[in-house]
Amino acid sequence: MDFEQLRAFYTLAQTKNFTKAAEMLHLVQSTVTMRIKQLEEKVGKPLFIRDKRSVEITQAGLTLLPYAERILKLSHEALNEVASLQPYEDYLSIGSLNAIWTSTLEPILKEYHYRYPQIAISTKTGHSSDVIQYLLDNVIQIGIVYVPPSLPNFDVIPTWDDEIVLVCCPESPIATSTHVDSRELRNLPLLYMNWGPPFNEWIRQTLPRNYVPKLTVDKAELAIDLIKEGLGVSLLTRSTVKAELAAGTLKELIITGNKPPKRSAYIVLPKDKKNKPSVEKWLSLMSELGYST
Repeated sequence: MDFEQLRAFYTLAQTKNFTKAAEMLHLVQSTVTMRIKQLEEKVGKPLFIRDKRSVEITQAGLTLLPYAERILKLSHEALNEVASLQPYEDYLSIGSLNAIWTSTLEPILKEYHYRYPQIAISTKTGHSSDVIQYLLDNVIQIGIVYVPPSLPNFDVIPTWDDEIVLVCCPESPIATSTHVDSRELRNLPLLYMNWGPPFNEWIRQTLPRNYVPKLTVDKAELAIDLIKEGLGVSLLTRSTVKAELAAGTLKELIITGNKPPKRSAYIVLPKDKKNKPSVEKWLSLMSELGYST
Protein backbone atom coordinates (compact mmCIF):
# COMPACT_ATOMS: atom_id res chain seq x y z
CA MET A 1 0.00 0.00 0.00
CA ASP A 2 1.00 3.61 -0.54
CA PHE A 3 2.53 5.06 2.65
CA GLU A 4 1.05 8.52 2.04
CA GLN A 5 -2.43 7.07 1.63
CA LEU A 6 -1.99 5.11 4.87
CA ARG A 7 -0.69 8.19 6.66
CA ALA A 8 -3.70 10.21 5.48
CA PHE A 9 -6.04 7.40 6.57
CA TYR A 10 -4.43 7.06 10.01
CA THR A 11 -4.44 10.83 10.63
CA LEU A 12 -8.07 11.20 9.57
CA ALA A 13 -9.04 8.27 11.83
CA GLN A 14 -7.43 10.12 14.75
CA THR A 15 -8.86 13.58 14.02
CA LYS A 16 -12.20 12.62 12.39
CA ASN A 17 -11.94 15.91 10.52
CA PHE A 18 -10.56 16.49 7.01
CA THR A 19 -9.45 20.05 7.77
CA LYS A 20 -7.53 19.05 10.91
CA ALA A 21 -5.99 16.05 9.15
CA ALA A 22 -4.83 18.26 6.29
CA GLU A 23 -3.27 20.73 8.74
CA MET A 24 -1.42 17.96 10.59
CA LEU A 25 -0.12 16.52 7.30
CA HIS A 26 0.71 19.99 5.89
CA LEU A 27 -1.48 19.30 2.85
CA VAL A 28 -4.47 20.90 1.24
CA GLN A 29 -7.77 19.23 2.09
CA SER A 30 -8.39 18.06 -1.47
CA THR A 31 -5.15 16.02 -1.38
CA VAL A 32 -6.26 14.22 1.80
CA THR A 33 -9.66 13.53 0.23
CA MET A 34 -8.02 12.14 -2.91
CA ARG A 35 -5.69 9.84 -0.92
CA ILE A 36 -8.55 8.45 1.15
CA LYS A 37 -10.57 7.85 -2.02
CA GLN A 38 -7.61 6.04 -3.68
CA LEU A 39 -7.14 3.85 -0.60
CA GLU A 40 -10.85 3.02 -0.48
CA GLU A 41 -10.65 1.96 -4.14
CA LYS A 42 -7.74 -0.37 -3.28
CA VAL A 43 -9.49 -2.06 -0.35
CA GLY A 44 -12.85 -2.12 -2.15
CA LYS A 45 -14.83 -0.75 0.80
CA PRO A 46 -15.60 2.68 2.25
CA LEU A 47 -13.32 3.50 5.19
CA PHE A 48 -15.27 6.52 6.46
CA ILE A 49 -18.85 7.72 6.54
CA ARG A 50 -18.93 11.42 5.76
CA ASP A 51 -21.54 14.09 6.25
CA LYS A 52 -21.38 17.87 6.51
CA ARG A 53 -20.61 17.85 10.22
CA SER A 54 -18.55 14.77 10.99
CA VAL A 55 -16.45 11.88 9.76
CA GLU A 56 -16.95 8.42 11.30
CA ILE A 57 -14.77 5.41 10.64
CA THR A 58 -16.46 2.29 9.24
CA GLN A 59 -15.96 -1.30 10.34
CA ALA A 60 -13.63 -1.81 7.38
CA GLY A 61 -11.67 1.23 8.56
CA LEU A 62 -11.49 -0.12 12.11
CA THR A 63 -10.15 -3.41 10.74
CA LEU A 64 -7.47 -1.64 8.70
CA LEU A 65 -6.49 0.85 11.43
CA PRO A 66 -4.17 -1.32 13.62
CA TYR A 67 -2.36 -2.59 10.52
CA ALA A 68 -1.86 0.93 9.22
CA GLU A 69 -0.53 1.99 12.62
CA ARG A 70 1.95 -0.91 12.70
CA ILE A 71 3.13 -0.28 9.11
CA LEU A 72 3.72 3.41 9.79
CA LYS A 73 5.44 2.65 13.10
CA LEU A 74 7.73 0.07 11.49
CA SER A 75 8.57 2.53 8.72
CA HIS A 76 9.49 5.16 11.32
CA GLU A 77 11.56 2.67 13.32
CA ALA A 78 13.40 1.46 10.21
CA LEU A 79 14.40 5.00 9.25
CA ASN A 80 15.49 5.75 12.83
CA GLU A 81 17.57 2.58 13.05
CA VAL A 82 19.41 3.35 9.83
CA ALA A 83 19.93 7.01 10.80
CA SER A 84 21.18 6.08 14.27
CA LEU A 85 24.02 4.00 12.85
CA GLN A 86 25.89 7.01 11.50
CA PRO A 87 28.85 7.13 12.04
CA TYR A 88 28.71 3.77 13.88
CA GLU A 89 28.47 0.20 12.62
CA ASP A 90 25.73 -0.80 15.06
CA TYR A 91 23.87 0.39 18.14
CA LEU A 92 22.56 -1.07 21.39
CA SER A 93 19.92 0.20 23.80
CA ILE A 94 19.62 -1.35 27.27
CA GLY A 95 17.04 -0.74 29.99
CA SER A 96 17.22 -1.58 33.67
CA LEU A 97 16.48 -0.40 37.19
CA ASN A 98 18.51 2.34 38.84
CA ALA A 99 19.71 -0.07 41.56
CA ILE A 100 20.92 -2.59 38.95
CA TRP A 101 22.72 0.08 36.93
CA THR A 102 24.66 1.42 39.90
CA SER A 103 25.42 -1.91 41.58
CA THR A 104 26.01 -4.27 38.66
CA LEU A 105 25.70 -2.98 35.10
CA GLU A 106 27.84 0.16 35.22
CA PRO A 107 31.20 -1.74 35.02
CA ILE A 108 29.83 -3.90 32.20
CA LEU A 109 28.64 -0.79 30.33
CA LYS A 110 32.07 0.86 30.68
CA GLU A 111 33.90 -2.22 29.43
CA TYR A 112 31.49 -2.55 26.48
CA HIS A 113 31.99 1.13 25.62
CA TYR A 114 35.80 0.80 25.56
CA ARG A 115 35.86 -2.61 23.86
CA TYR A 116 33.43 -1.76 21.03
CA PRO A 117 33.95 1.88 20.00
CA GLN A 118 32.12 1.22 16.72
CA ILE A 119 28.82 0.55 18.56
CA ALA A 120 26.65 3.41 19.81
CA ILE A 121 24.97 2.72 23.18
CA SER A 122 21.99 4.25 24.93
CA THR A 123 20.46 3.44 28.33
CA LYS A 124 16.97 3.67 29.81
CA THR A 125 16.12 3.55 33.52
CA GLY A 126 12.82 2.73 35.22
CA HIS A 127 10.98 0.17 37.31
CA SER A 128 10.69 -3.40 36.00
CA SER A 129 7.28 -2.61 34.47
CA ASP A 130 8.76 0.42 32.68
CA VAL A 131 11.60 -1.65 31.25
CA ILE A 132 9.16 -4.29 29.95
CA GLN A 133 7.13 -1.54 28.26
CA TYR A 134 10.32 -0.18 26.66
CA LEU A 135 10.90 -3.68 25.24
CA LEU A 136 7.33 -3.96 23.95
CA ASP A 137 7.63 -0.51 22.34
CA ASN A 138 10.95 -1.53 20.74
CA VAL A 139 12.73 1.34 22.53
CA ILE A 140 15.39 -1.05 23.88
CA GLN A 141 16.86 -4.36 22.71
CA ILE A 142 17.81 -5.74 26.15
CA GLY A 143 16.04 -5.35 29.49
CA ILE A 144 17.45 -6.47 32.84
CA VAL A 145 14.80 -6.63 35.55
CA TYR A 146 13.95 -8.16 38.92
CA VAL A 147 10.38 -9.19 38.01
CA PRO A 148 10.33 -11.70 35.10
CA PRO A 149 7.55 -11.15 32.56
CA SER A 150 5.58 -13.87 30.81
CA LEU A 151 5.59 -12.74 27.20
CA PRO A 152 5.47 -14.58 23.88
CA ASN A 153 8.37 -13.98 21.51
CA PHE A 154 10.71 -12.92 24.36
CA ASP A 155 13.51 -14.87 26.01
CA VAL A 156 13.68 -14.53 29.81
CA ILE A 157 17.07 -15.63 31.16
CA PRO A 158 17.87 -15.91 34.90
CA THR A 159 21.27 -14.23 35.14
CA TRP A 160 22.24 -13.80 38.82
CA ASP A 161 20.93 -14.06 42.39
CA ASP A 162 21.53 -11.25 44.86
CA GLU A 163 21.39 -11.67 48.64
CA ILE A 164 19.24 -9.33 50.70
CA VAL A 165 21.23 -8.24 53.76
CA LEU A 166 20.50 -6.19 56.86
CA VAL A 167 22.78 -3.16 57.22
CA CYS A 168 23.23 -0.38 59.74
CA CYS A 169 25.52 2.55 60.53
CA PRO A 170 28.75 1.34 62.24
CA GLU A 171 28.26 4.01 64.95
CA SER A 172 24.70 2.92 65.70
CA PRO A 173 24.02 1.18 69.05
CA ILE A 174 22.58 -1.68 67.00
CA ALA A 175 26.05 -2.25 65.49
CA THR A 176 27.30 -3.74 68.75
CA SER A 177 25.47 -6.91 67.69
CA THR A 178 26.74 -9.14 64.92
CA HIS A 179 23.58 -11.22 64.45
CA VAL A 180 19.87 -10.39 64.48
CA ASP A 181 17.09 -12.96 64.63
CA SER A 182 14.50 -12.31 61.92
CA ARG A 183 11.79 -12.13 64.61
CA GLU A 184 13.56 -9.10 66.13
CA LEU A 185 13.20 -7.03 62.94
CA ARG A 186 9.85 -5.78 64.24
CA ASN A 187 11.69 -4.01 67.07
CA LEU A 188 14.24 -2.26 64.87
CA PRO A 189 13.90 1.16 63.16
CA LEU A 190 13.48 -0.37 59.71
CA LEU A 191 13.83 1.79 56.58
CA TYR A 192 11.63 -0.31 54.33
CA MET A 193 12.48 -1.07 50.68
CA ASN A 194 10.07 -3.18 48.62
CA TRP A 195 12.08 -5.87 46.79
CA GLY A 196 9.18 -7.59 45.03
CA PRO A 197 6.87 -10.62 45.44
CA PRO A 198 9.15 -13.25 47.12
CA PHE A 199 10.49 -10.63 49.52
CA ASN A 200 6.98 -9.37 50.29
CA GLU A 201 5.87 -12.89 51.16
CA TRP A 202 8.86 -13.28 53.50
CA ILE A 203 8.03 -9.95 55.17
CA ARG A 204 4.44 -11.09 55.72
CA GLN A 205 5.72 -14.27 57.37
CA THR A 206 8.36 -12.47 59.44
CA LEU A 207 6.68 -9.30 60.70
CA PRO A 208 3.34 -8.93 62.49
CA ARG A 209 0.28 -8.63 60.26
CA ASN A 210 -0.41 -5.11 61.52
CA TYR A 211 3.22 -3.95 61.15
CA VAL A 212 3.62 -0.59 59.40
CA PRO A 213 7.18 0.67 58.75
CA LYS A 214 7.80 4.20 60.01
CA LEU A 215 9.75 5.10 56.87
CA THR A 216 9.36 3.55 53.41
CA VAL A 217 11.76 4.51 50.60
CA ASP A 218 11.76 3.56 46.92
CA LYS A 219 15.41 4.19 46.14
CA ALA A 220 18.34 2.21 47.56
CA GLU A 221 20.71 5.21 47.41
CA LEU A 222 18.34 7.20 49.61
CA ALA A 223 18.12 4.33 52.11
CA ILE A 224 21.94 4.15 52.25
CA ASP A 225 22.24 7.89 52.94
CA LEU A 226 19.64 7.71 55.71
CA ILE A 227 21.32 4.69 57.32
CA LYS A 228 24.67 6.51 57.35
CA GLU A 229 22.97 9.37 59.16
CA GLY A 230 21.78 6.96 61.83
CA LEU A 231 18.05 6.94 61.03
CA GLY A 232 17.77 3.17 61.14
CA VAL A 233 18.57 -0.14 59.47
CA SER A 234 17.50 -1.49 56.11
CA LEU A 235 17.24 -4.68 54.08
CA LEU A 236 19.15 -4.03 50.85
CA THR A 237 20.70 -6.17 48.14
CA ARG A 238 24.35 -7.05 48.72
CA SER A 239 25.38 -5.66 45.34
CA THR A 240 23.84 -2.30 46.28
CA VAL A 241 25.86 -1.97 49.50
CA LYS A 242 29.00 -3.83 48.40
CA ALA A 243 31.16 -0.68 48.19
CA GLU A 244 29.92 0.70 51.54
CA LEU A 245 30.53 -2.62 53.32
CA ALA A 246 34.05 -2.81 51.88
CA ALA A 247 34.75 0.80 52.93
CA GLY A 248 33.33 0.26 56.40
CA THR A 249 30.73 3.01 56.09
CA LEU A 250 27.99 0.39 56.60
CA LYS A 251 27.96 -2.74 58.71
CA GLU A 252 26.15 -6.00 57.93
CA LEU A 253 24.09 -7.66 60.64
CA ILE A 254 23.76 -11.39 59.95
CA ILE A 255 20.11 -12.48 59.92
CA THR A 256 19.43 -15.75 61.73
CA GLY A 257 16.27 -17.81 61.73
CA ASN A 258 14.02 -17.20 58.75
CA LYS A 259 16.39 -15.68 56.17
CA PRO A 260 15.14 -13.39 53.38
CA PRO A 261 14.91 -14.87 49.86
CA LYS A 262 17.51 -13.99 47.28
CA ARG A 263 16.68 -11.35 44.70
CA SER A 264 16.86 -12.82 41.17
CA ALA A 265 17.70 -10.72 38.12
CA TYR A 266 16.61 -11.62 34.58
CA ILE A 267 17.73 -10.70 31.09
CA VAL A 268 14.71 -10.11 28.84
CA LEU A 269 15.11 -9.71 25.10
CA PRO A 270 13.05 -10.24 21.94
CA LYS A 271 13.87 -13.56 20.31
CA ASP A 272 14.35 -11.87 16.95
CA LYS A 273 17.05 -9.57 18.43
CA LYS A 274 19.13 -12.28 20.08
CA ASN A 275 21.40 -12.69 17.03
CA LYS A 276 21.89 -8.96 16.51
CA PRO A 277 25.70 -8.42 16.66
CA SER A 278 25.55 -5.68 19.31
CA VAL A 279 23.26 -7.84 21.48
CA GLU A 280 25.48 -10.91 21.06
CA LYS A 281 28.51 -8.88 22.15
CA TRP A 282 26.72 -7.63 25.28
CA LEU A 283 25.60 -11.15 26.25
CA SER A 284 29.07 -12.51 25.56
CA LEU A 285 30.66 -9.84 27.77
CA MET A 286 28.25 -10.59 30.62
CA SER A 287 29.07 -14.29 30.29
CA GLU A 288 32.79 -13.49 30.32
CA LEU A 289 32.33 -11.55 33.56
CA GLY A 290 30.58 -14.48 35.22
CA TYR A 291 26.87 -13.84 34.61
CA SER A 292 24.50 -16.42 33.14
CA THR A 293 23.26 -15.51 29.67
